[in-house]
Amino acid sequence: MKRISLAASLTTSLATLGWAAVLGCSSFGCSSPSAGTRPHDGGIDVPIPRRDAQPIDYDCPADAMGGGNCPINFCGTLQTASTLAANPSTYAQSGADSLCNDGHICVVGALLPSGDAFQLTCVPPAAGAQPFGKPCSPNGGAGMQCGNDSLCVPGPDSTTASPDLFCATMCRNDADCPTAAICLEYPATPGGPAAQVGLCTPISKTGGTPCTHEGACPSGQGCVPLGARTSLTVCKATGGSTVVGKACTGNGDCLSGACFDQTFKQAGGGNQTFCSSVCTVNSDCGPDQICTRLVLNNNGTPNDPTDDVVVGQCQTLFAPTGGCTSDAGCVALNNGSDSCDKGYGVCYNKSAVPGSACTKDTNCMLGSVCSTGTPFPGGYCQSFGCAPNPTGSTPNIDLCPGAGSICAQRGGPDAPLYSCYEGCVPGSDAAGQTCDRSGYACSSPVSNAPANICLGQFGT
Repeated sequence: MKRISLAASLTTSLATLGWAAVLGCSSFGCSSPSAGTRPHDGGIDVPIPRRDAQPIDYDCPADAMGGGNCPINFCGTLQTASTLAANPSTYAQSGADSLCNDGHICVVGALLPSGDAFQLTCVPPAAGAQPFGKPCSPNGGAGMQCGNDSLCVPGPDSTTASPDLFCATMCRNDADCPTAAICLEYPATPGGPAAQVGLCTPISKTGGTPCTHEGACPSGQGCVPLGARTSLTVCKATGGSTVVGKACTGNGDCLSGACFDQTFKQAGGGNQTFCSSVCTVNSDCGPDQICTRLVLNNNGTPNDPTDDVVVGQCQTLFAPTGGCTSDAGCVALNNGSDSCDKGYGVCYNKSAVPGSACTKDTNCMLGSVCSTGTPFPGGYCQSFGCAPNPTGSTPNIDLCPGAGSICAQRGGPDAPLYSCYEGCVPGSDAAGQTCDRSGYACSSPVSNAPANICLGQFGT
């Protein structure tokens, strides 16, 4: 399978594309935008900054009222549905108990004076509150009170005749939730302006058959997101019938409900669009696609990757429109490329391998991005969607390009996919260094693992 340079235009995420309009809020989530551009993290390691708009937990002076730690009062700002509709390139912000202190919990507070958002507030939990996931009563009767009345919600398996009420906790993504629970969106303020907030939900209440790619689902069903704040995907019929990788003219054509071009835009203006789907390796996708990382939801905090929802998504290899026709045309662009794949209409650097220096994607091999950040001084050509031990009918599709490359995962910066790195063997030469580039050392992808990939000496 050939691969493509993702290029600088790939600064979008799936939520840009109106998938919610096809699958509905219950499948894709209501807080994700339906249009506009989104950040694509294509291998770029983002340093963890302070939490956006979150107060810092200062120590109170010893003689201050109460002493000890000052309580944190706020845990986020939840935009209303009308605010998001007027700003389609933004995500809603949810909160989590971990943003509070002193055992307080995060709940939806008052509507801001501006009327466009609710203040998320840290409050003490009710005395004797039921733990997460336990049955509850809306008025807290019979000892069935949650930490806050607003956290007693009907599960996705509820019916009008039999509402399955349980105690929830607020969340931004699955990482905020207990084991065997995921983050789903619920109406935040019955009777007030419409808004959707993330709440941890036991997986046992969600239903559906989990899947990792379209090929794992029964005939006639696609593998679709259960919501905008969870990485869980389930088999579901969307009304479409076209399989992943095939040409489409709109979301309704596809089993997955997702029809995009190479830059993850929908059909329009003559661009080439193809059915997409979630994936974990390249072979989960169509024959002219790769599996890449995309931000499904950034919780309205673009500088903080810790509250993102990131998925693997099949990306077509074909340029949206036009494209290159000759090697000379690529060289003339002066963008670091020297070759043209005439079939796909894209420029790339034919001599690049995982770990090659770069400043832009076109400096790299087909199907790759130029990763930057602390672990990658001077840039680092990298591709996603590989498998450490490829199997199946087309294992070569999941191999890393270049002799000596290693397929590895560094946890959060790569998850949920594996990525291709320059491989190495520590201590095999006089300097104890087998990496090709100065400033790089043979490193472990994760703690307690053997050192076998080249990273910047001060990277992680």
